[in-house]
Amino acid sequence: MSDHRAAPDDPVAFARSFIDGRLRGFEKDIRICLTPVKSETRPGNTHAYFPALSACCSLLEYLTAMHRGNTRGIGSQQISAFARQYLPQPDYDSDTVRILFEALRHPVAHRGIASGVWVDRVPGGNQRRVVWQVDASTRRPACRLVEKNGVLRKDPPWPTPYTHRVHMSLRKLSADIRDAARAYSKAIVNDAALVRNFQACMRQLYPL
Repeated sequence: MSDHRAAPDDPVAFARSFIDGRLRGFEKDIRICLTPVKSETRPGNTHAYFPALSACCSLLEYLTAMHRGNTRGIGSQQISAFARQYLPQPDYDSDTVRILFEALRHPVAHRGIASGVWVDRVPGGNQRRVVWQVDASTRRPACRLVEKNGVLRKDPPWPTPYTHRVHMSLRKLSADIRDAARAYSKAIVNDAALVRNFQACMRQLYPL
C-alpha cells in the first residue's frame, strides 16, 4: 500500500485527498470544540470558543496558501482574495476579513484569547474601538461588526470605552469555511493553475 495520499503521479487526486483529509481533521476539531459542557462560572453550558476560532482561521490561512502556491506572506489581503472566490459575499468582504484576523485571530494566536479593546488604526477606520462577542450559533453573517458604544468594566483595571462590537457565530463560520474547502477541492480538478499552485505549496511544506 502506498504511503502517499493517492499516487504522487496523479497531482489532482493527491490534492483532493490532501484537502479533504485536512477538512476531516478540521470538522473533528470543531465538533469537539463546540460540544457543550457545563460552565463553572455561570449557569448553562459553554464551549471552547477560541480554540474553535483558531481552527477556523488556521484552515482559512492553509487553504489560502494552497490556493496561491505560497505559505509565506499571508495576510488579510491574500485571505480576502481567497474569500472573494470561495466564501459568501458580501459576508466576507475585505474589511470583515481584516477585522476577523487583526482583531481576533492575531490576539488568539499570541494570547489564547482576544482580551482588551482592539483599536482600528487603518486609514479611514475612524479609530474604531472594537470588542467581541463569540457564540456557537449558526447566525448569518458569521462575522458582523455592529456600532455599539459602551464601556468595559468587569475585566480591565479601569473603565475602557469601545465603539463597536464584532459578533462571531462559530458554527456558521466553520460551515462557511468547510463549504469553501469543498468548493476549492472541486475547482482544482479542472484548473491547471490551481494544481501548479498547490504543488508549489507542497514543495514548501515538504522540501525534497
